[in-house]
Amino acid sequence: MDSEQPPYTLGHDRDEWQEIKKHLTNRPYLVLGLDPGISSCGFCLIDFNNHLILEMGSHLFKAPQQDKNNVSLAVVRRNARSTRRNNRRTAARLSHCLALLKEAGLVPNDVDKAWLQTRKGDKPVTKLRAVGLDRPLSDREFAQVLYSLCGKRGYIPHGEGRAGETDDAEGKKVLKAIADNTKAMESGGYRTVGEMLYRSDKGRSRNRGGNYDLCVYNSQIQDEVKVVFSAQRELGNNRATQELEKSYFECLTWEKKSADHDAKVYELVGPCTYFPEEKRAANADVSSELCRAYERLGHLVIVHEDGAEQTLTSEQIDKYIGILFSPSPIRGNKDCKVTYNTIRKDLDISAKSMFKGVAKEKEKDEVFAPKAWRKLRIILPTSLLTSMIEDRSFGDDICEAIAYSSTEETLSERLETIDLSEDDRETLLSVPFTSKLFKGYGNRSRKALDLLIGAFEEPEIRTLTEAEVATGLKGKRDEGRFPRSTLLPPYNAYDETCRNPVVLRAMGRMRRIINSIIKIYGVPDEIHVELARELKQSKREKDLATKRRNAREADNKRYAKLAADILGVEPEAVRGNIIRMLALREEQGCKDIYTGDRIDLERLVTDEHYCEIDHVLPYSRTCDDDQSNKTLTFASNNQNKRERTPYEWMTSDEEKAPNWEEYRNRVIAEVKNPRKRAKFLNTLLDEDTQEGFINRNLNDTRYMSRAVKSYLEDCLIFPKGKREKHVTAVAGGATGNLRWVWGLNFGAHGEKNRKDDRHHAVDAAVIAACNESAVMKVAKTTSMGREQFRKERKARLSNTQPWPTFADEVAAIRELVIPTRMVSHGVTGRMFEDTLYHIDDYTQDRGKYPLVRAKGKQNKGGNIRFISDDTAQKIDGIAFLRLWLDPDAPATGQTRGKWYAEPVYYADIPSIKHGDYVPRAIEQDVARINWQPIPESAKSSGPITVYPGDVVLVDNRAARFSKIGITKCQLTMLNLLIKERVTDWPSIGSWRQDTEVRVLGEDCLGHCYKHIAITRDSSTYRVE
Repeated sequence: MDSEQPPYTLGHDRDEWQEIKKHLTNRPYLVLGLDPGISSCGFCLIDFNNHLILEMGSHLFKAPQQDKNNVSLAVVRRNARSTRRNNRRTAARLSHCLALLKEAGLVPNDVDKAWLQTRKGDKPVTKLRAVGLDRPLSDREFAQVLYSLCGKRGYIPHGEGRAGETDDAEGKKVLKAIADNTKAMESGGYRTVGEMLYRSDKGRSRNRGGNYDLCVYNSQIQDEVKVVFSAQRELGNNRATQELEKSYFECLTWEKKSADHDAKVYELVGPCTYFPEEKRAANADVSSELCRAYERLGHLVIVHEDGAEQTLTSEQIDKYIGILFSPSPIRGNKDCKVTYNTIRKDLDISAKSMFKGVAKEKEKDEVFAPKAWRKLRIILPTSLLTSMIEDRSFGDDICEAIAYSSTEETLSERLETIDLSEDDRETLLSVPFTSKLFKGYGNRSRKALDLLIGAFEEPEIRTLTEAEVATGLKGKRDEGRFPRSTLLPPYNAYDETCRNPVVLRAMGRMRRIINSIIKIYGVPDEIHVELARELKQSKREKDLATKRRNAREADNKRYAKLAADILGVEPEAVRGNIIRMLALREEQGCKDIYTGDRIDLERLVTDEHYCEIDHVLPYSRTCDDDQSNKTLTFASNNQNKRERTPYEWMTSDEEKAPNWEEYRNRVIAEVKNPRKRAKFLNTLLDEDTQEGFINRNLNDTRYMSRAVKSYLEDCLIFPKGKREKHVTAVAGGATGNLRWVWGLNFGAHGEKNRKDDRHHAVDAAVIAACNESAVMKVAKTTSMGREQFRKERKARLSNTQPWPTFADEVAAIRELVIPTRMVSHGVTGRMFEDTLYHIDDYTQDRGKYPLVRAKGKQNKGGNIRFISDDTAQKIDGIAFLRLWLDPDAPATGQTRGKWYAEPVYYADIPSIKHGDYVPRAIEQDVARINWQPIPESAKSSGPITVYPGDVVLVDNRAARFSKIGITKCQLTMLNLLIKERVTDWPSIGSWRQDTEVRVLGEDCLGHCYKHIAITRDSSTYRVE
């Protein structure tokens, strides 16, 4: 029975909910739907028993990535820290070098490093390095050479191994340039790299713009220093003493010890999933790769044409393990690869059979690639590799040492603890130990891996679950679960090994929403989660998905233009269904697959009764709405086929049914997609098979979905009841179809409107309502055929929703939803642009703008910081904006009062902390360095502080602050619903003493908007 509580509301506080519960007919049964992504989280809380939508909203936040290239900000900051650290160390080394040169009498005591800079008439240092081999250098010349070499001391290998390998693209360029220069040294008979660089045709002394052709090894610089000192001594230079050479070498070769660093990094390695007291094993360990190989081969399933499934036998698995981990190359298979095609050929598998979950074009790929072992096989002798595979503990010790080390020195120390011959130890130093192949740690300890591999070696054990049960590790895993509570802990407390800032922020915002809801309503009975694809994909998968999406969009534009030309309309007016039918027609070679008859293009576009899109395996029986289960067919065929598979229809002996054998041959010849072909040729769709389809199509079991699911299940204490499974990872295909049939897409042509951030809230509502019963009801309703469905849609769909008015209520509440945003109040960020500008002059107008020049171009520097009298940097990020009201200032018109705007940048924060910052107000068309201080009369009441992203209320207007243009003192304000600029926002100059200005403090659930009504353009509001 429905509650009398009005359905259109923006949530409740705890007291309101307690009062509502007193009047409910049924005990609440709460289901929370979540739609988390890398920069948003939609949410919706439904009381199924009382037919109430209690909470619904969209929460937005900025992903910790660069906008231009989606590179993690952690990577950017880490690279910047590394650069600053290297610069500090270089400066310290040069300072020490200068002190040595002064002590040796080469440099006067009363000068600084500028004394060593090349002046007019001086010979370039590159030339001095060459001529210093044949004539004595003056004190200043000798000091210039030594000081220069100390600052540019060459490339120092860090883990590429003696084989000189690296994963880094820039590193590969450097190593190639060094190799080329080494060859030039040998072929040219040069005595030093300095002589080689001077005598060559490089024409410059420094690398520029990604060109590394002047790079040499640090060891080659050291050799040059020895030659120069020896030559100068032979030429009679008394300054080139043995003592100076020794002291200079200590300065030149100084490096920070890596042992402490490696130990600190290893401390971050998390505990084993099964044995918390044990550290996790390195991914490169022999046992780690061997265990993953057993898992991959054990889970391999071959699906035959008749639907029967086959797995590999223990003998077959052992054979392929032997190939993968062979200590030496195999004749005809030097890389010892095992591909899907290899298995198909070995087992004589029919071309009509397929590997489950593997596209036909992917069968050339490897089933599993032990990349670390493969690299070791190239470098290490067969005898050592044989020992490593026969004695896995010995092999793991070696691989752990490689994974642990960041320098050759550390690796050498670690190898000293292992029983190795001197030759083997020397060979192991050739391994590229900082390569990605040898970095990273898994989830299992060596102890757990040993138990699992022992189980996999038993003939009856195939899968990881079977191995866990056989070894007792499943119980160990269950014992180690995180302590449960009624509130979610921080995700990094649950998974201490997670270092991905994008995932941590997304999990953190989702946690805040869930805990806010729990504090009001208690822990829900169920939580449904549909994970955004960005959280589930690797970078490579994201790039491939982007390429596919771009290609699909280009195809859709082509189809829209094709249909528009036929219909005589604009492409934007072409319905989405026509575009989808044109895509299928092209995919099918312009034929109806069922009959082989040609589908006429013009009639397809103009006659809506001509063709229909059919689910090959009936949607009402499988809930499979995937593209691989769709075909374009004549409407008459679709009506005759009804809710049957092609096999059931064509073997029914009906007069109008196509011939099965002719159809089968046509599918084999023309349908290239193996997944689609398997559905076209399916001959068995009994109840068990249908249930398998439904489970796969309703549940998302990919890695990140499992991670979120485990986080919620392991940490929350759910209400007691009959239900055993409280958390469900819902598949996007299931919710997408529900959203469409319930009319909740809101796009111009029935598609989802992604420009409106409220779509996250609508998605969450559908996710909350998505269960097997709802999906099956929709499937059966849509099976009636397109014409009948159009006529009876409202009545037929009323029983597919949680309650008859559910979709209408979602649509109504959507109108009230204002997406909230996490606004960072941090004051750290990029302070300056990288480019250094030369100051040419100043403008002669009142603004007195500095005229700055860089890369040959001159422009005005409205917001700069002086580095010297003629050099400046442009100030970058804004931390916040302060608005000051001077109530006594004269103003135009009858009212008094004037508002001042003061942008505060990240570059200003140090001055604010030191107490020497002067607040200054923007003046139109005036350079920032010439702004006047905020008047004392305005300071008495204090400022209003606005951060980028804050919602600002000005009289009867509401919008989100983005930035401020300091030339015209112009605010950039964004619409609250979509990311578009509000063009008619009142200027600061028009505000007066009685202008109401305030910042709205947003909460993640959006309760801050409960008493504010926003009009449809979302730029005005009224307080109820």
